[in-house]
Amino acid sequence: SAVAKVKDRLLADCDSGNIDAETASEIQPILSSSLLDDSSIDSASEKLHNHALKDDSSLWEARMRARELMRIMNCVQCNKCRLHGKIAVMGVSTALNLLLGQTGAGGDAKKIHRVELAALMTTLGKFATAVDYCQSMLED
Repeated sequence: SAVAKVKDRLLADCDSGNIDAETASEIQPILSSSLLDDSSIDSASEKLHNHALKDDSSLWEARMRARELMRIMNCVQCNKCRLHGKIAVMGVSTALNLLLGQTGAGGDAKKIHRVELAALMTTLGKFATAVDYCQSMLED
């Protein structure tokens, strides 16, 4: 649902040349997926929103947990693992920022930095790969 919120911005960046042609050709099929418009995705986003606003401290606690995760990633010894972990944490944090924002009303897709957008799309790719792998394991 966070990718659906930045869909228009990413498509505009693809069209304007802010994203190179090769990357744009890989991103555009993802952004044109009917899954982004599925009502069950909106339902999950709504449940997250309601849970985050359940009490005054929930949103603040989520923000603090994301910061703690980023600090923990500094302790990882392997540079490759640290990099991948930080990108994943930034991608999830960006998704939460887009869905909840500072006050729970959601973030502005135009104010998200391009590095955060790249982390979001990379994290989406990793999650998609994990889901594909799980499905292939179920088939075997």
